[in-house]
Amino acid sequence: MDFSLNLLDLERTPASDVKAKGWPELMRKVTRSGAVVVTNHNHPQAVVVSAEEYQRLVAQANSTSTAAERAQSLKTLQAEFDVHLASMKTDGLSKALNRPARRGGRITLGKSL
Repeated sequence: MDFSLNLLDLERTPASDVKAKGWPELMRKVTRSGAVVVTNHNHPQAVVVSAEEYQRLVAQANSTSTAAERAQSLKTLQAEFDVHLASMKTDGLSKALNRPARRGGRITLGKSL
């Protein structure tokens, strides 16, 4: 489940309601909304999520290897892009791209990747 990064966008409930209505009512709100901000004098004090969601969030936060793998994949992709871009600049293609296209004119394409 994706949550807003802004506490103001989450459902809110005062701590006095949690005390008066009880834990089951709070958990119904959590089940319905995914997360509930508990406030004290209208100031956020806690965010309540289900135990399963908490475990998912902790696992996601601890999966730095996944983030490192994505970063490496992006670096590899960027290097490939830079090679293709450099070849476009050095080949005759850059000259053809700098000239305006004319109707009926012929453009000779370079070697395909």
